[in-house]
Amino acid sequence: MYEIPVLAIVNEVYFRMADSYDKLFESFKKRLDNKIKGLVDGTYSIGAFSEFGLRRRLSEEAEDLAVRLLKENNSKFASSSFVGTSNVYLAKKNGVKPVGTMAHEWIMCTGQGNHKHNPAYSNWYALDAWVKEYGILNGTALTDTITTDCFLRDFLLTYATLFSGVRHDSGDPYEWGDKMIAHYKKLGIDPHSKTLLFSDSLDFERATKIYNYFKGKARVAFGIGTFIANDTDDEPLNIVMKVTKCNGQDVAKISDIDGKGMCKNAAYVEYLNRCIRWRMENEHIGR
Repeated sequence: MYEIPVLAIVNEVYFRMADSYDKLFESFKKRLDNKIKGLVDGTYSIGAFSEFGLRRRLSEEAEDLAVRLLKENNSKFASSSFVGTSNVYLAKKNGVKPVGTMAHEWIMCTGQGNHKHNPAYSNWYALDAWVKEYGILNGTALTDTITTDCFLRDFLLTYATLFSGVRHDSGDPYEWGDKMIAHYKKLGIDPHSKTLLFSDSLDFERATKIYNYFKGKARVAFGIGTFIANDTDDEPLNIVMKVTKCNGQDVAKISDIDGKGMCKNAAYVEYLNRCIRWRMENEHIGR
């Protein structure tokens, strides 16, 4: 589980070694100030949001500054509320709530890292283990590790009831949100009692559009990373790190769109896709 610290280190070393770090940090502060002004005057209206930028941050001091200023100005925001940060240390330091969800690697390892498991049931193995550990305090479920459509085959009444909501991390956010609302309704669950958490490549403009679309349909929340923790005059690094093997077994992330998958073994990806396809085409829904 080295993804978070490694990416944070790589990002900070890269930008610290740049000749223009001080200039970038000044542009970061200016852009952060403009974002806060937009939240105060209502230009941005996104409801509840959290800072998810540890992996992509400009530096520790930049992320720390963002968390601190968002907290200090939270009471002034017109129609948005800063909930907390996924950085547990900065949550403790700044007196805000640590906020996060399960990661793709959790589902990949739990569902695929056992040679006896059918990988098309990765979500079931992960959800089952999570509920056995946390009981009714389960938080938010991640849907797109092996596609959201396959996830919904396992996210039936028990899990949909026990988890407080679901997280979007790939694919069209509007299509995904509508699909999740329809799924909750099909199960007889009021979607107003569940949270749709969006976290895919968000800025405040995009989040505002998504919030306005789903407002009144379900609870809506956002996890915003790079646009809070590494918004400067330069382009941020576009780097990712995912687990590729567990217990000597290949594991893969499929995602809901091309380009966000991750695996070193193309033959395993083909096998996983065949397992998923067979399940989707042959398994009785609502078992």
